[in-house]
Amino acid sequence: MSYKVGTYLNGSTICLFWNRNFEFQPQASVADYASFVGININNLKGSFDEGTVDVRSMKKQLQEKNLLYDDLLLKLMISIEVTHCETFMVFGNDIARFVDAFTNASMYSIWRSLHNRFIFSHVADELNENCCDNFFFEDQPNILFIVESQDASGAVFEIKTNKYVGTRAEKPAQLQLLDRYYVAEQRFQLKNLLFPNKLKDLQGREVIIAGFDYRPYTVIKYNKENSNTRDIGVTQDSGLSNVYIDGTEARVVLNFCAKFNCTVQIDTTDADDWGTVYQNMSGDGAMGMVINHKADICIGAMYSWYEGYTYLDLSMYLVRSGITCLVPAPLRLASWYLPLQPFQTNLWAAVLVYLCLETLGLVLAYRSEQELYVSEIARDGWWCCAKLGLATAFKLFISQSGNSKTTSVTVRVLLFACFLNDIIITSIYGGGLASILTIPSMSEAADTVPRLRNHRLQWAANSEAWVSAIRGSDDPLVQDLLSNFHIYSDEQLLELAQETQVRMGFTVERLPFGHFAIGDYLLPEAIDQMVIMQEDLYYQYTVAFVPRLWPLLEQFNTLIYSWHSSGFDKYWEYRVVADNLNVQKQQQVESTMTRSQEDIGPVRLGMSNFAGIILVWVLGSTVATLIFVAELFVDNFKKTPTNTSLI
Repeated sequence: MSYKVGTYLNGSTICLFWNRNFEFQPQASVADYASFVGININNLKGSFDEGTVDVRSMKKQLQEKNLLYDDLLLKLMISIEVTHCETFMVFGNDIARFVDAFTNASMYSIWRSLHNRFIFSHVADELNENCCDNFFFEDQPNILFIVESQDASGAVFEIKTNKYVGTRAEKPAQLQLLDRYYVAEQRFQLKNLLFPNKLKDLQGREVIIAGFDYRPYTVIKYNKENSNTRDIGVTQDSGLSNVYIDGTEARVVLNFCAKFNCTVQIDTTDADDWGTVYQNMSGDGAMGMVINHKADICIGAMYSWYEGYTYLDLSMYLVRSGITCLVPAPLRLASWYLPLQPFQTNLWAAVLVYLCLETLGLVLAYRSEQELYVSEIARDGWWCCAKLGLATAFKLFISQSGNSKTTSVTVRVLLFACFLNDIIITSIYGGGLASILTIPSMSEAADTVPRLRNHRLQWAANSEAWVSAIRGSDDPLVQDLLSNFHIYSDEQLLELAQETQVRMGFTVERLPFGHFAIGDYLLPEAIDQMVIMQEDLYYQYTVAFVPRLWPLLEQFNTLIYSWHSSGFDKYWEYRVVADNLNVQKQQQVESTMTRSQEDIGPVRLGMSNFAGIILVWVLGSTVATLIFVAELFVDNFKKTPTNTSLI
C-alpha cells in the first residue's frame, strides 16, 4: 500500500510525523520520493539544536508580532520554508495538534503552496465524529484518512476523504468512504483514485465575497427582482438579503462560479472599507473578513499591499488602476502686471532702446535746428533741447501731438518717421492687450505631480488605502505629497466639494480603458470647478485577496489569464460603466482633460481686470504731484530775496 500511496506523492517533499503507536516503514519506497523529512513530534527541542536554521531569529520575529507559537509550529515553519513540504503524514492523536499548528504555520511562513496533500492514519475505534470540526477539513480538498479496522479476512484499511464539495449545510467536512485496502490480499476493493479532483465540480459550494459597493469594481444593488446572489450579512427574511451584484471584478468571480459550479454569496457585515491586516494576524474591513475566515475572497480595487500579502494569498492581477486627482481648475489671471503682459521681456527691452534712440535723435535734431535757423541771441541751449526731445518722444509714443514749432525739414521728417513707428508699436500693444482681455490668461493648475507638490495643494480621500502603497517610499517627492494628504469621511468630503470655490484635490481612480472610479461626494457642480490631472500620482495592479492555502486559487488565476487574453476586460469595463455608473459624470470628468481657455466661455470683466491700469494711473498721478510740488518749491526758492549787506 505504501507503494500505491507513493505514486500519488512522488515529486513533492513529504513530512512524516513519527508516532510510536503506529508502525510505518517507508524506507523501501523513500528512494522514489523527491524529498523526505522525518519529524519526531515528541522530541522537537533536540531537533532544533541539530538543525542549521536560525531558530532564534524566527522566534524573535514571532515575538515582535505578538504571535503565539510552540515547538511544533516552529518545526512546521522550518519544514515549509526550508524543505518546502507539500505532503504531510500524521498519525493518531497527533492529528488535531498538527492541524492547529499547521494552520498558523502556513500563515506565518512567507513561502506558500497550492498543492498540499494530507494523509492522516487512525485506528477505527479512536476516530470519532468530532475529528473534523476544524474549518481546515472544510477548506482543504486533498485530505486522506487511512483508518485501520478488522474483519473476517483480517486487517482492512478504510480509505476516506472529506466531502469538500456541496453547500456548507451539507457538511463538506464529513468523511466519505473512498476505497478499502485488504492487507492479506494486497488489493483495493473499488480501485478509485486516492486523490480525486474535487475542484472540477464544486456542486454548489459557496464562495463568499467580502463585498462593499465600490463602482465599477464591485456593484451591489439591493431590492432587485433579478437578484443573482444573497447577502449573508443580513437575516434571510430581511428585504435586503437578495441582492444583485455586478462589476468589472465581480464578474470574474461570477464567471468563475459559473464554470466550476459554485454559488456566489456576499457578506457585508464588516466590509465597510478595504481594510487592513495587522501583524498579530488580525484585521478589519474586507481583508479582515478573509483572515478571520468570514469570507473566501475580497475584491474591489484591492492593491497588492505587502501587509495583506504577509498573511494572505493574492491572485494574478485583475486591472491596472491609477491613482490621480481632480484638482481646482485654473483661475483667470487678473493682476497688477496686466499692462506689461502684451509684450515679452525682450520686446519691452527693444521698445525701451528704441525710445532712447528716438529721444537722442530728437535732441540732436532740435539742437541742429537751433544752430542753423535761430539767431544766437534767441537760441535754446542743450538743456532746453533735451527737455523738448524727451517730451516729444513720449508724446508720440502715446499718440499725443506736440506743441513745438519746427522750421527744419530734417526735424519734420524725423517727427513723421517717429510718429509712424510709434503708431505701429502702440497698435501692436493695443491689439495684444485686447486679446488678453478677450482670451484671458489662466493660472497654472496643479495637474501634474511636480505642480501638485510645488503648489502645496491639499488633497484628500476617505481611506488610508488610497496611499498605503506609497507610505514606505523614500522619494522626497512622494513624502512631500503625503504631507499634504488628509483623510475625511464621505460627509466631510461632500462639504469640501460643495464650497463656492474648491481649494482641494480629490482622489479618483483611472481605469485602464479611459473610465474613472469617482466618489459619490463629487457632484457634477463640483466637477465643473475642477480638472483631472494629466498623469497619475502612482499606479498599482489590483488583485483578489484570498486565505492562505485557498485550493481554488490556481483555477481562479487560469480564468483571469483567459479573461485578459480574450479582451473581455475592456468589454466588461464599458458594459459595467454604462449599466451602473453616471455616464454623464464620466464624460464630464473626461472633458476636463482637454479643457482649454476657450472652453471657459465669456466672462464679464471686473475691476480686478484693470488693477494694473489703475496702478499705472495712480503711479503717474503720484509722480506728477511730486514733480509739481518740487517745481513749486524750486520756484518759491528762486523768488525768495537774498539778504545783502551794505558796505
